[in-house]
Amino acid sequence: MIKKKLSELVFWLHLPIVITWFGLFAVPRSIWSGRITFHFWFIVILLLVQFIWGFILRRKMDMICPLTTLMQYWRGYSCKNKKNYGHSFIAELSNKIKIKIHYKGVNIVLLITLVIVFIQYFFFR
Repeated sequence: MIKKKLSELVFWLHLPIVITWFGLFAVPRSIWSGRITFHFWFIVILLLVQFIWGFILRRKMDMICPLTTLMQYWRGYSCKNKKNYGHSFIAELSNKIKIKIHYKGVNIVLLITLVIVFIQYFFFR
C-alpha cells in the first residue's frame, strides 16, 4: 500500500515538469524577457540528467528519467526492466484520461519542442 502511494506521488511529481516544458511556450517575452533562456537551460538540464541516469543504469547513451525509475521501482519493476526506460509519463497520463498516445508519439512531440526551444534560444533571445 505504501509503495503504491509513493509511486502515485512520484507519478504526479512529473506533472510540474511537463507543464513547465510545454507551458513556457505560452509565456510572452513581453511578460518575461528571460523566458527563452530559462526554457533552454531548463530543458538542457533535464536532458543531461536523463542521459547521465540512462548511462548509469544501462551503460549506454539512453534517456531515462530518474523519477520514472523510482516510480517503476515502487510499482515492482527492476531498474533494468523495459518498463523503466521504455516508459512515458505523458503517454501514461494521456491513457489515464482516455486519450491514446503512444510512447514514440510523445518522443516525436518532445523532439519537435526541443528543436523549437533551441531555435528560439540561438536566434530569438
